[in-house]
Amino acid sequence: MTSTDDTALDPEAEARFNAIVARRLADDERHLADRRARRVLWLSHHWPDHYGERCVMVGGRPACRRCSALYSVGFAVALASTFGVDPWPDRLDPGLIWLLCLPATAAFVGEALGWFRYSVRWQVATTLVAGLAFGKALGHELEQRWSSEFWGPIAVFGGLWFFASLIGHRRRADVDGARAAQ
Repeated sequence: MTSTDDTALDPEAEARFNAIVARRLADDERHLADRRARRVLWLSHHWPDHYGERCVMVGGRPACRRCSALYSVGFAVALASTFGVDPWPDRLDPGLIWLLCLPATAAFVGEALGWFRYSVRWQVATTLVAGLAFGKALGHELEQRWSSEFWGPIAVFGGLWFFASLIGHRRRADVDGARAAQ
């Protein structure tokens, strides 16, 4: 009498099972990477594939390059302004605050909408200029709560940046969806 091994797997079934296990492990690895990225997203604002070009490493963690430039210059200018060391006379504030925000807005909106490619130099240069305006406006806010010199540009330019981000994200999703359908 010949004994048959009832526990032997069909090679095709075993291959399908191994493929399922491999997909699950890859999904788990992507899930862990997404969880790690989400923990630092509040500082970086970018996913790991953009850390190299859009972030600086601070203490081993990614921090948004744009925010690092904007806030460091802005807070320094605001602090200096509260002690009377202004980058320009106060009478020029309304015009210069709005004017100095334009290059960074053009850079951000243009990139978000896909009009031109991202450039580290362009981003940093325009953000440093906007940092001067932000700092001067923040100085007004620190002196008088709800200052129009601060909240006016924040509302207008922040709104433009927000909607450009939404529209750009939507456009990229539509393009990616069309590519996936092909």
